[in-house]
Amino acid sequence: MEKFNFNYDVDNDDLFVYLEGKKSAGAIELGNFILDFDENERLVAMQILNASEVFSKILSKIKEVSQIKEIKIEIISFRNMEAIRFNVSDRKIEENANIFIPHIKEKSPVLEY
Repeated sequence: MEKFNFNYDVDNDDLFVYLEGKKSAGAIELGNFILDFDENERLVAMQILNASEVFSKILSKIKEVSQIKEIKIEIISFRNMEAIRFNVSDRKIEENANIFIPHIKEKSPVLEY
């Protein structure tokens, strides 16, 4: 798992998670998640909208997003899916959660016209 930096905007309840010094070559939006990838299709950043609501659904022990002190992320590929595995810690409690996303390798034929 790789340690990601993060910033939490309390007023908008947005969590921005990123790798220091990495640049996005493209992004996709899936519900409350905006995922940024580099030119090698590696996750380099993620914005989680409505972070409190999202984390309340995927975490059972850590209740306050503002209390998070460390986030580690790992991408796990299998079949036609990928999982973003979070390891979240508030220094007292450590918890893991997974978010599943489709693994799309082909460009849409619509984009060719």
